[in-house]
Amino acid sequence: MANISVVVPVYKVEKYIDRCITSILNQTYNDFELVLVDDGSPDNCGKICDEYAKKDTRIHVIHQENRGLSAARNAGIDWSFKNSNSQWITFIDSDDWIDTRFLEELYNAAVQLNVNISTCNHVRAEEQIEVLKKSFLYEKYSVEEFYVMQRVVATVAWGKLYKKDCFSEIRYPVGKLHEDEFTTYLVLFNFNQIAFINEPLYFYFINYEGIMKSQWNIKRLDVIEAFEAQLAFFKQNGYNKAYKKVINEYLYIISYSLNNMKQNKIKWIIKEKYRIKFIRKTLKLRKQVNITISNYPALYNEFFPKFMYLYWFSKAQIKKIKR
Repeated sequence: MANISVVVPVYKVEKYIDRCITSILNQTYNDFELVLVDDGSPDNCGKICDEYAKKDTRIHVIHQENRGLSAARNAGIDWSFKNSNSQWITFIDSDDWIDTRFLEELYNAAVQLNVNISTCNHVRAEEQIEVLKKSFLYEKYSVEEFYVMQRVVATVAWGKLYKKDCFSEIRYPVGKLHEDEFTTYLVLFNFNQIAFINEPLYFYFINYEGIMKSQWNIKRLDVIEAFEAQLAFFKQNGYNKAYKKVINEYLYIISYSLNNMKQNKIKWIIKEKYRIKFIRKTLKLRKQVNITISNYPALYNEFFPKFMYLYWFSKAQIKKIKR
C-alpha cells in the first residue's frame, strides 16, 4: 500500500484539473495514492477523473453529491482511514499544482527532523513556473513561532504533509467558508514543532472564478466565528504570541467585513446589527490590545462613521491653521 494519501477535492475545474493531476503523477516520490473526490461537479470533471483512474492504479475516485470543500476533504480523509494503511496525508486544491519534488521534499523534511507536519512556501501564479533545481534547507520551528511568523502558510490546509493520525479526530466543518481557519490551527497545535522549506513547491492558482473571488456575502462572516474560536483556544492554552497575532487579524477582518457590507449594499438593519455586535466584542479586547484611532483608523471609520467624519475634518482644519 502507498505511504502517502494525496487528497484532491474536485469541483468545476474542468479547465485546470489536468494540470493538477499531471503535476501529482509526475512526482519524484512515487509511493503515494491519489484520491480524487468529485464533489458533484456539474462539468466533465467526474469523467476526467474516471479516465485517469483507468490509466493509473494509484488513482481512486470518489463521486458524491455536492456538499462543499470541507465535505470533499473529509470524504478523502475517511476513505484513506478505511481503505489504506498510508502513514501520511496531504491536500491539494484541484485548480492548483505542485512542483515535481513536493512530496519527496516534504516527506524527507518530516522524517529527517522527526516531526508530524511539514510544509513549504507557495507562490500565487496564473501559469506554470519553474523552481530552480537545487537542494533545500529543512528548518524546524516551534509551532507557535511558525504560526506567528508565517500565519498564512500555517493556516491553509494545502501545501502541507501531515502524519495521517493528525486527523484521527479532526474533520473540516461542513457548510462553512474559510474552513482552514476553523481547522488547521487545531491540527498544528497538537504538536510542538513543524518542518518548513522556505521555497515555493506549491503553486496557488489565481482563479477569478473560484469561491474566494466571488461576490462578498454574509456567509463570509464565517471567518469571524473561526477567529473567535482561535482566540479562545490560544488564550485558554497560553499561546500569548499567537493570541496577539490573531487579535490584529480579527480586528482587520471586522473592519473589512463592515466595509464589504456597505459596498455590497447589505440591508441597513443587518449591517447595523453586526456593527453593534462587533463593537461589543472589540471593547472586550481593549484590555489586551491598544485599540486606538491611530492604531486602527479603518475600524473606527466603520464603527463610528459620523464621529470619524468630524474627527478627520477637525484634523484637517488644525493642519490648515498650523500652516
